[in-house]
Amino acid sequence: MLADFLQFMFAGLTIGAMYSLAALGFTLIYNASGVLNFAQGEFIMLGGINTVLLMAFGLPMFLAIPLAIILVMLVGVAVAKFAIEPAGNTESITLVIITIGASLILRGLVQVFVGKKTYSIPPFSGDAPIKFFGATILPQTLWVLGITAVMVATLVWFMSKTWPGKSLLATSQNKLAASFVGVNTKRVLLLAFALSAGLGAAGLGYAYMKKGKK
Repeated sequence: MLADFLQFMFAGLTIGAMYSLAALGFTLIYNASGVLNFAQGEFIMLGGINTVLLMAFGLPMFLAIPLAIILVMLVGVAVAKFAIEPAGNTESITLVIITIGASLILRGLVQVFVGKKTYSIPPFSGDAPIKFFGATILPQTLWVLGITAVMVATLVWFMSKTWPGKSLLATSQNKLAASFVGVNTKRVLLLAFALSAGLGAAGLGYAYMKKGKK
């Protein structure tokens, strides 16, 4: 009974940790701009796909993963700059349609240039299971939980201690008031999309390590 409980608990924590980063990214954009970003799922997918492609070009994993996250952040900035920002203060439903369109474009580009296969990359430190009171824990689970904790702590520090982070918080509270005190709300929008894309890429990009290649 205890072993089953621990097994389900660790599985739930692992999946929850990955989705929590994606959810953080989603709420960052919504709080900063009021935009419901339906392209967040594609940011998540790009994190894994970019890692696979970079490793296929010969980059080691410890370089491929951060570079993949940076590339997805640039995609997020591009979506904000060329799709959301030109729409201005339009109705929410229009912004929703724009993000859905961005989602379809990103998904279509990946399918055209990469295909629809399922890919995998090796775990960080092997796949030999760790026994814990009868439950089995994969080393990758510990990596996912640890990286999630570090990223959440870093985000908290960024939002509370840095000027860009405080600007994002101010914009989320009152966009007009923030602009009156010198906050560049357009840059905040770009920052929100960049952070959202990066968090999504980091959160579920690791899911690719659990899949086999078809």
